[in-house]
Amino acid sequence: MKKFILLISALFYTVVAYAQGTDQVSAILQHGDTETIFIGNTGFAQAYEAAVDGDVIILSQGIFNTINNISKVLAIYGAGFEDNAETNTATTTINGTVRLGDGSDTEFDGIHIEGVKINGYMGLNSQLKNVTIQRCCITNNIELNHNTENVTFRQCYMLGDILGQYKHANGLLISNCYVSKNINNFSVNSFVHIDHSYMGNMYSRVYREYAQFLWTNSIINKLSGDLPLGYAAIVKNCIFFADNYYNDVDLENCYRLNSVADIFADSENGDYTPTRTFELKDPETYVGTDGTPIGLSGGAGWNKVPSNPYVSKVNATLSGTQLNVTYEAGVNK
Repeated sequence: MKKFILLISALFYTVVAYAQGTDQVSAILQHGDTETIFIGNTGFAQAYEAAVDGDVIILSQGIFNTINNISKVLAIYGAGFEDNAETNTATTTINGTVRLGDGSDTEFDGIHIEGVKINGYMGLNSQLKNVTIQRCCITNNIELNHNTENVTFRQCYMLGDILGQYKHANGLLISNCYVSKNINNFSVNSFVHIDHSYMGNMYSRVYREYAQFLWTNSIINKLSGDLPLGYAAIVKNCIFFADNYYNDVDLENCYRLNSVADIFADSENGDYTPTRTFELKDPETYVGTDGTPIGLSGGAGWNKVPSNPYVSKVNATLSGTQLNVTYEAGVNK
C-alpha cells in the first residue's frame, strides 16, 4: 500500500534539512482515517504532541529523540529492535529514557509499544493497566515506580534488571524474553509470572522478597550459589544449573543440569546474538507445561519481527513552498 501526502509550507521550515534523499527518519500518526507524517529525529515527539488517546504512531527505522513522558494511551510501532537480514527487520531506536505515565495516580489503560530499541532506562511511572511491551530491546533497567496491573513484556531482549521498587505488581508477565539480569524488589502480594524465558546472568546474591513468583518453562542460568527465585516461589518445568535453592521453593518437573552446553542446538553457551534461535538439542525431553519446548523456542517462540504496520522508502522533495512526501506502508506477517 503506497501513500502520498502533501505537507503545507508551515511544516517546511521544520523539515527542510531532510528534503533530500530516501529512507529518511519519519513518524506517521494515524488518527482514525487520517494520517500525518513527521520527518526527522524529532518526528516521534511531534507525532506524540499531535496524538490523542487511541491513536497509532508508526516509526520508521532510524534514531528518534525520546520524550519526557508517554502519558497518552497509544499504540507505538517500530521497524524492529535490531538489524537482521534473516528476520527482515531494521532498527528503530528511541534514544534515551522512556517513562510511561506522568508520575501521578492517573490510570492509563492499554498502552502498546512494539518493535523498538529503547536505548536507555524504562520507567513505569503511573497506574498502568493492560500494557504490552512486545518485541523490544531495553538496554538499561526497567523500574516499576508505581502500582501496575496486567503489564506484559513479550519476546523482548532486556539488558538490565527488572526492579519492582517495592510497588505492587498485580499480574506482571515476562513471556518469551531474554533477561540478562535479575527480576526482584516487588512488594508483598505482588504476582510475577516468568514463562518460556531465559535468565542469562543472574546475580550471585539472593533476593528474598515476599512477592509471589511463578516460574514456568524457563531456563535459569545461574551457575553457582542459590537460585534467587523469590520467597515460596513455584517453579514448574524449568531448567536450572545452580547448586542450591531454598526449601520453601516448590519445584515440579524441573531439571538440574551441569552446563549450558548441554541445552542449545545452535550454540554451546547462552550468549545472545541476533541470529540465534535458542532451539534445544532435545526438545522432546525438556517439555513445558504447555507441551512445547522449555525456553525461548517454546510457547509463542522467539519471534522478533514486529506484528505491526511499517513505513519505509520515505522520500521528501521540494516543489516551491510545498514539501512532497512519499512513503510505503504495509504490515509485517
